[in-house]
Amino acid sequence: MIGRTTPYQPTAGTNLNHAELISTKMAVSMIKRSKKPLLILGEKDECSKMLEELKNYKNLEIIHTPKEGNLIKCIKYAISNNNDLVIFAGITYYYLAQCITHLKHFSNITTLTIDRYYHPNAHYSFPNMEVIEHEEALKRLIMLLND
Repeated sequence: MIGRTTPYQPTAGTNLNHAELISTKMAVSMIKRSKKPLLILGEKDECSKMLEELKNYKNLEIIHTPKEGNLIKCIKYAISNNNDLVIFAGITYYYLAQCITHLKHFSNITTLTIDRYYHPNAHYSFPNMEVIEHEEALKRLIMLLND
């Protein structure tokens, strides 16, 4: 396993402001404090099915990138919809790295990635995790949000 804060794709983390590592509890408190959170799910991750359970969480809006068009349209939607927190999961690493960079540097939106790989271009990111560890973290996230 690569280090906890080593970018999965080395060239993705060339900026100076790398993402802060975040725990499941901190991610839950960020989502609960957010006024207008948006969850953008890709089809790449098997855990996207698990995150579908969050569709009933109070004001969390969920967008699927294959169903709703491409990732750029989702980001334009997040900016025009005045979302304050955008959460990403299950999107191809190098596409997501470019889109997160755009949101981080050219908008006031806070970005959070809950993939199993560390994304240095986001504001906050889960660390690199093994598959089982990531599934447990997502189960904990769902459980804490539904409490």
